[in-house]
Amino acid sequence: MTKKIVTANQNISETNKNLLESLSEEVIPSEAKVIYKGRNTVYTIHDNGRYINIKAFKKPAFPNDYIYTNFRKSKARRSFENAQKLIELGVKTPLPIAYIEIKEGAKLTRSYYLSEQMDNLQTVRDWSKFEFSDKLLDSLAAFMKELIDKKIYHRDFSPGNILFEKTDDKFTFYLVDLNRMEFNVTDPKKMNRMFRAITTNPDENQDLARHFAIASGLDINETQKMAAKQLQSYLNEKIRNGKIKKLFKIKSSPKPQNLV
Repeated sequence: MTKKIVTANQNISETNKNLLESLSEEVIPSEAKVIYKGRNTVYTIHDNGRYINIKAFKKPAFPNDYIYTNFRKSKARRSFENAQKLIELGVKTPLPIAYIEIKEGAKLTRSYYLSEQMDNLQTVRDWSKFEFSDKLLDSLAAFMKELIDKKIYHRDFSPGNILFEKTDDKFTFYLVDLNRMEFNVTDPKKMNRMFRAITTNPDENQDLARHFAIASGLDINETQKMAAKQLQSYLNEKIRNGKIKKLFKIKSSPKPQNLV
């Protein structure tokens, strides 16, 4: 038995409904273009006078296919609901349009998240290369403080998930990749983890920490120590994970055949 769950904003158009119907049958329209392909695939499609991004999440393997049906919300649903929550709290993210879940019995087989595509946005990656990097960091530090004040914790607070729009000397930030977020977070140690993966460049890490300390009224030296510790913890974790993956790869490699 296949069950399809389609949840959309109330202002969904008729052409949007046709798109949702197609996706609910696991059919990507032929005119959709791939703009990112990795663990998940992101498409863009022109629909009803605007561009829409379709994030097709990878088919979950056992036991996640059952977990996302019985014990936890799917990544598509979390993305949709977290986007709505961010907008309620006054934090910008591309407008959420809909999410789709396709289930067979007690397991999730496929899910999609649709949002409006935003033009003219850049990621904060390699911010030191921007000629306006100092002003950008002032604004980014203030944005990080805003997230803390609003008790918002983005577990994937990495440069590719923080977009900005520059108008004259004003920077407006948007958050994306929203399926791993927490709200009403008051633990300072958890919030400090925003410094883990926002950059792997130690100089950028320390520069951002200085701006953040000034924006937050904190001690600069102590804040920089904290930021450096968070970055080192992240790098150590990456090294450990790399060694583990390499070990499993070696163990799973087939034994060479004796050709004699």
